[in-house]
Amino acid sequence: MSGGLRHSLLFETTPDGRFSHLELSTPAGLLTLHPETDGTLHGNVIETGGIRHVVGLPWDAGGVVDIEGSAIAGAACARLLAGDIDPGGSARRAVLRITSELLITTGPGAVERPDEETWRIAGGAPCRVDAAGLPVLPDAESWPLEQGA
Repeated sequence: MSGGLRHSLLFETTPDGRFSHLELSTPAGLLTLHPETDGTLHGNVIETGGIRHVVGLPWDAGGVVDIEGSAIAGAACARLLAGDIDPGGSARRAVLRITSELLITTGPGAVERPDEETWRIAGGAPCRVDAAGLPVLPDAESWPLEQGA
């Protein structure tokens, strides 16, 4: 795969780490999605052919979001479940899956934590997070924004 922008993502969570809203753009279009208090997801997909409404898709508020190719979604999952799944463990959770083509499915899936830093949602690509909960990206560098005096 050549370099370049795969998607842009606004991913919001509640203070306790639960999914609350997202806006995802890919070459396929734009998706907006949020959970309702009735246990469903609502939003829209804007594509070349028009608007596809997402109404009443079942959702468990304790579920996790798996966005194809997104380290941010993996880090959000790690933050939400860090206290529930020990390294080497796994658990079944409701999973919202979103592909780069903006296809959306929900259903149960395994969330695995093979080691302290690595997470895998529903058999997808592994995501690594550091001690601060930030995604560890290949060839990435990090440094503090502020330097102490």
